[in-house]
This record gives sequence, structure tokens and C-alpha cells, in this order.
Amino acid sequence: MPDFTRKFSIPHWDNYSDDDIFYRLFKNSAKEYKDEIRDIFFGGEFHYEYKGEQKKYGDVMGVSPSPIQLDNLFKIQDEFGTEISLTLNTLDMGKELASDANVINQMLEFIRGYYERGLRVCTISSTHLMRTGALQEAFPDMNWKNTVNHLVKSTQEVYDYAALGYTTILLDRSLNRDIDLLKEIRQETKKLKIETSLLASESCMPSCPFKQEHDLWQAPLQQSESNYWQTFPTTCVRWRTPYTEQLPRLGINISMATKEIVDEFSENVDVFKFSGRLGQSQGIDPDGRMCWSGIEKGNRKIDLESGKLLDAFEYADSFQEIYEKSLSPYLVDRWAPQGWTNLAQTQQHSAEDISSIWNTKKGQGLSKILSKCKNRCWDCHACEKVFGVEAFNSTLEL
Repeated sequence: MPDFTRKFSIPHWDNYSDDDIFYRLFKNSAKEYKDEIRDIFFGGEFHYEYKGEQKKYGDVMGVSPSPIQLDNLFKIQDEFGTEISLTLNTLDMGKELASDANVINQMLEFIRGYYERGLRVCTISSTHLMRTGALQEAFPDMNWKNTVNHLVKSTQEVYDYAALGYTTILLDRSLNRDIDLLKEIRQETKKLKIETSLLASESCMPSCPFKQEHDLWQAPLQQSESNYWQTFPTTCVRWRTPYTEQLPRLGINISMATKEIVDEFSENVDVFKFSGRLGQSQGIDPDGRMCWSGIEKGNRKIDLESGKLLDAFEYADSFQEIYEKSLSPYLVDRWAPQGWTNLAQTQQHSAEDISSIWNTKKGQGLSKILSKCKNRCWDCHACEKVFGVEAFNSTLEL
């Protein structure tokens, strides 16, 4: 049986207006829930002046915690032993960040403010800055993560990023569909004594041609009166329709319809990461508790008396509980790690009263295919066959 202790990296709700709600819900969560969290990641921004110009280096999403939220994050780390992780992941940066001694020293002072408070995990996207060795020398106990936006897709690249000083390698999303390569990487990271992390939930299409521009424009748009999706309605919002939203090839989520697949991924990846720093929906009970929650996505409870489909909200206090009770499908096809409930007891539905294609023989077969398909969608079309959708070669055709 897999050990899910410190297995999941979850986002802080940086964009949420209530400064205390994340802390309160996490504080109220079960010990089993807390034990499974590897870290809680949050955004940050380093502001500096260079040649008379005000500049910044920081976060792709354009959101960071408020001072009160940051204090609460350190309270979580101090009170519960759950590590917090600073994220500086933009690839849009000035060369002075790694070439100008004055700017580098300012950057070190910026990180030192977190380090002296106890921060020991940090995502840094500037490979040139890592190459200087200044960060590693100044903060010897820091666990340095690269960013998933580096698109690390091979075992050789894992070695290369480890040589730069990264101690947790965030692998490219495409490896969600290549378990054989993950097995190879696993053998080498054991030798290197470093961790790997895989983004388990990602709505982006595989190798999205818009991603680089999206990442460049996301932060300024997030801080404007518009946002990315309102400004560019011809990209992902165009193919995320009720007709196609469940089709797995339109995203790159890890598909885990069976325990066998959970076991394979868990054995070959140290940490599963989840996105979500832009915030949660309104109406959260501040006195509730954070937990795993069931996602409606294709899952409905059937009222056996009336035959009607009912909302399938459900909760669990740990992924271990989900696994042991065989509440399939697992992870993002049914479960998300940051739901909340104010119910005294967990609530789950059996596979028999959940209407999910992933609990059928063909759905479980598709999940197995997805674990090693390498996103060769033009040459496969298994997703369309299982979901009864007309075959297409590129998502951009939709």
C-alpha cells in the first residue's frame, strides 16, 4: 500500500479576500489531512530599481498573499509543521537579476526576509541566478524547486536541473501521460537523492501553443479590470464547453481510475502538486474544515427510489481514506484536496451509486491508456471513442 504522508503540494488561496479563512479551515482539518500535505505554496514579488526603472520579478499568476495571510502561513508552519513554499516562477525577467551584483544582493535580502522567519522551500525560475550559486551559498538549508514552466521532459534534463542546484524537480505536465519515463526518472533521482513533483491537475491542453504568451500576460491582466479569458475568448474557453469538458485529451490531468494506476504513479513520483492560487468560491464556512471533496465532474449520485440524479458532494479527511475505501476514480476525476465541510462525519458514495464512466470497464481501460499514451492524440482517438465524441486531430479544431 502506498504511503501518502507528505505526498501533496497544495496552493494557498492568494486571491481570496478573507485573510483568515485558509488558516482556519486548515487548522480545523484532521491530523490525517495535515500529515499528507508536503507543502503549501504561495506567490511573491521582488520589487527593485534598475537604471532608473521600477521592475519586479515574481509570480506568473499575478497574485500574492496579503501581509495577514502571510503571517497565517507562517503560523501554519510553526503550529502544525506543514512547510510553506514561496513561488517566484515567472520566465519574464531582466538579465540584471543574474548579472548585476547590486540587484542580486537585493534579491538575497528579499529572500532572507522569508528565510529568517523559517521558510525552507522556494520555487525559483531564474536558472541563470541559480547558476551563480549565490542562492545556495546564502541559504544552504533551502529546498529549491524549479518551475513546471521549465518543461522538464527527459531524464537528461532532470540531471541538468539537479546540477544547477535544484533539489525538487517539477516535471513537465506531459509526463502525466508517460509512466514508463517516470519509472526511468525515478531510478535516477534515487541516485541523485532529490525529489520529483508532478502537476496532478491541469486543465491546459497538452503542449498548449498559447501557454508562453498566457504566462506573460496573465499577471498584468489579473491585476487589471479584465482577465486572460475575457481578453482572449478564442483559446481555452472556446473548447471548454459542456459538450467536451469531460474529455481527458483536452487537459493533462493524471487519470487514476484504479488502485493499480494510483500505485504506479505513487511509487514513481514523490509529490503530486495541485493548482488553484486564484482562489476559491464564495460561501465557505469559516468554521468548517479543509478536506478532500468529491468533484461533480461526471459523477452523480442516483436516488434509487426516484431514479433522479442528485448532486454528489462528498468528503474525506485524507487520501488514505479514499484509497482504503476504494472510492474510485481517484484524484481529479473525482477528488480534489481542498474542499471544505462543516459536517461532523465524512460523507462518501459507493461506486454503485456514482454514475462515472471511470468506474466502467472501458473507462478503466482508457485510464490505463492515458498513463502511457504520450499525448499522441492524432494517432489514438481512444478518448473520443470512450466518450462518444467525433474524432479530431487537434484541440484547436474545436
